[in-house]
Amino acid sequence: MQIRHVRGRTQFLRTYYVKELKRSKQKLIGSIARGATELPPDLAAKMNEEEKAEFAAWLDKQREAEREALAAQEIDRLPHSLQNVAGHVMRGVPLTGGQALGMWEGMAQLRRQLTKAGYTKPHLTDKEPSSQE
Repeated sequence: MQIRHVRGRTQFLRTYYVKELKRSKQKLIGSIARGATELPPDLAAKMNEEEKAEFAAWLDKQREAEREALAAQEIDRLPHSLQNVAGHVMRGVPLTGGQALGMWEGMAQLRRQLTKAGYTKPHLTDKEPSSQE
């Protein structure tokens, strides 16, 4: 079975071999809205167990790709967000105790995880660029 995206829909195609033509052909089994996470009952009825398992594996792969993309976005935005928050605090924007505590705990956890991952703290002054970029 082939799964592909076409104009906002996810299509499911079954490939079969035509002996007389000596080539394979594809038949559209059905389609769902792009981003849907379940098969409608009528489409599920048209699929065999192997195709359903293939859809489940494909869906897991799509979810993992989405998680990785989201993680990459969050990591890319974090340095800028930290600089923005530092600027707000420097200008005297008030924080609640819970916000401040959450930030300290988050920075401590981030520091531990960076160290475990092998990213040691660079020794920088305020004006030196990071050597780890």
